[in-house]
Amino acid sequence: MNILIVNGSGAIGSSIIKGLNNESVNLIITSSTGEDVHGNKTVQWKYSGSDSVESLFESIKNEHNQLDSVVNCLGSIFLKPAHLTSEQDFDDVLDINLKSSFLIMKNSVPMMRKNGGNLLFFSSAASSIGMANHEAISAAKGGIEAMVRSSAATYAKNNIKVNAIAPGLVDSNLSKNIVSNEVALNVSKKMHSVGRIGTPDDISKFAIPLIADNSSWLTGSVINIDGGLSTTKIAS
Repeated sequence: MNILIVNGSGAIGSSIIKGLNNESVNLIITSSTGEDVHGNKTVQWKYSGSDSVESLFESIKNEHNQLDSVVNCLGSIFLKPAHLTSEQDFDDVLDINLKSSFLIMKNSVPMMRKNGGNLLFFSSAASSIGMANHEAISAAKGGIEAMVRSSAATYAKNNIKVNAIAPGLVDSNLSKNIVSNEVALNVSKKMHSVGRIGTPDDISKFAIPLIADNSSWLTGSVINIDGGLSTTKIAS
């Protein structure tokens, strides 16, 4: 089983890789640095639009011929109100989150149409609830959720399952500006009904079954793994 993990050097990607080390799978991992991840060699690659994605998948096709599962761990956190967000800021947020996911899907499907497969993307709890200063990132993540539902219907006949996970705030390099600020961190903890922010392992333990088992009956789903952020409200 060939599993591609895009941006496997990030916190969640790294945690997924750690969990898959015990599975009988062949991992294809991209990293912007090319450094090993949990003992696995990586392909040094950086997203820069459609040409970079096409080049990556062409090299994978030449070496492996087919893919069984693909996880896109590219993403960003961007917190600014709309009136302070430049057009370039907005374009950049859409590009790294939504456009990268679309391009990865577009290039994955031809390598899965014969034998089926799994596609997993990451949204955010912010896409389903109104959160201040999240206009750009909510638009990008909401687009991912809509794309997941539509593509799940399109490719069901090919036995390609498409799902997304919508985390709450997770302790990672992307969230370091929040996590390193005691006031912001405490506010974030209170927003999650379990009283803490998430860890990469909180996410990976749910992600792994979605990509390591192609017999799953789940497709077109957005799974909220967010410590209750999107579904509960704590009484003050």
